[in-house]
Amino acid sequence: MLQKLVRAAFVASLLGSAVTAPFTTAQAEDKVGKEVSVPLSAAQKAMQAQDWAGALAAIKQAQAIPNRTPYEDYVINKFLSIDAVNLKDMNTARTAAEAAIASPAMPPEDKKDLVHNAFILESAANNYPAIIVYGKQLEAIAPMDPEQLANMAIAYYNTKDLATAQQYAQRSIAAAKAAGKQPPQAALEITMNAQAKANPDAAVQTLEQIVSQTNSAPEWSKLIGAGFGAKGMNDVVAMDLYRLMLVTHSFNASEAGLAGRLANQLRYYGDAVSILESAGARGADLATARSNSAKEQGALAAEISAGRKSGGQAALYVAEALYGYGRYADAEQLARQAGPRAGKNPGEAEMVVGMALVRQGKFSDAAQAFQSVSGSAAMMKAAHLWGIYVRQQTGGGQAAAPAAGTPPH
Repeated sequence: MLQKLVRAAFVASLLGSAVTAPFTTAQAEDKVGKEVSVPLSAAQKAMQAQDWAGALAAIKQAQAIPNRTPYEDYVINKFLSIDAVNLKDMNTARTAAEAAIASPAMPPEDKKDLVHNAFILESAANNYPAIIVYGKQLEAIAPMDPEQLANMAIAYYNTKDLATAQQYAQRSIAAAKAAGKQPPQAALEITMNAQAKANPDAAVQTLEQIVSQTNSAPEWSKLIGAGFGAKGMNDVVAMDLYRLMLVTHSFNASEAGLAGRLANQLRYYGDAVSILESAGARGADLATARSNSAKEQGALAAEISAGRKSGGQAALYVAEALYGYGRYADAEQLARQAGPRAGKNPGEAEMVVGMALVRQGKFSDAAQAFQSVSGSAAMMKAAHLWGIYVRQQTGGGQAAAPAAGTPPH
C-alpha cells in the first residue's frame, strides 16, 4: 500500500510542475555550441508545445553530435529527463536526471529543481536508498512539504529504519496540520504501526483519522474489527457493527459468513440475507435466512401493529426486523416509540434510530441520534464508529489528531 501511495502522489507532482526546461538563446550562444544548439532549440520549442515525441527526436539528434562538452551533455540530460517523464518513460527520465545532477557542469541554481525531480522519479521507482540520498539533498536546500516528508518516511520504513521513519512521519503530519491540510495517508499509517504496540489506543485514533480521510473499505474493516474488543460486547451490539460493515462495503467472505449466522440466531433474517448476499455466499445459512425472511415478511403487518400497541421491547424487536428489510422510516418510528430503556441493551433503540436515519440519508439527524446513545462501552463504541461514518458522508470526517507514538524497538 505504501508503495502505491508513493507512485500516485509523486509522479503526479512531477507531471504537474516540471514540463518545460529553462533553456534560452543566450545560454545556447554562451555555453552550447552552435551545432548542438540547433536540435536543442527545436526540442525546447516542441516541449513548449507539448510535442513530447518531437522533442525526443530532437534530443536524440543532439545526442548524436560528436565531441560534445560536459555542459552540452548536462543540458541534453536535463531536457531528456523532463521529456521522458511526459512520455511516461520513467526509467529513462530517472537515468537522465541522475546524470544531470552528477554533471560537474550543472549550474548551482539548477540543483534544487533537478534534485526535486530526481527525488520524485526515485520515489516512482520505489528506489528507497536513492530516495533517501536525494531527499537529504533536497532537505538541505529548502524545507520539505508534507508529501515529501511522508515519502522520506516511507523510504526509511522500507529500509527497516523504523525510528527515523516515525520521525519523518510525525514531521509530515505536523507540516500538513500547519498548512491546514489533511496529513498524507502514508505518514498516518507509519505512525499507526509505531503506536500499535506502545500505545494501542493512539493507534486506533490514528486509524480513525485514516478512515475519515479515505473512506477505504479495508481500513474500515480494520477499524470496525478493533471495535469488537470493546468491554460489554454482545451479539446485539456486534450486529450493529456488522451493519456498519455492510454499509461501508468492508466485509470479507469469512466475516460475512459469521455475521450471517449471527443474524439468523438473533432472528434478524433481513440482515442475514443482505449480508450473505453481499458477500456472494451460498449454502444453508442463506437458505435459512431467505426462508425465514419470506415467512416473517408475510406477518410483518401484524407484528408492526402489536409493536405499536406494546411499545418497549416488542416495538424494538419489530424495529430491528424492519431495518433488516430496508423499511427504514418504519424502523425509525418504532425504535423511537420503544424508547431509550427498551430491552436488555440500553442505547439500542437510539442505535436503531441512528442507523435507520443513515439509510434514509438523514445524516444530520443520525449524528444527533448517535450522540445521544448511552449504555455499555461496546454500545458507545458502536455509536462512535457510526458517527465517524456519518461525518465522513457529510464531508466533515476529521477525526481527532493522532497522538505521538513511540517507534517500536
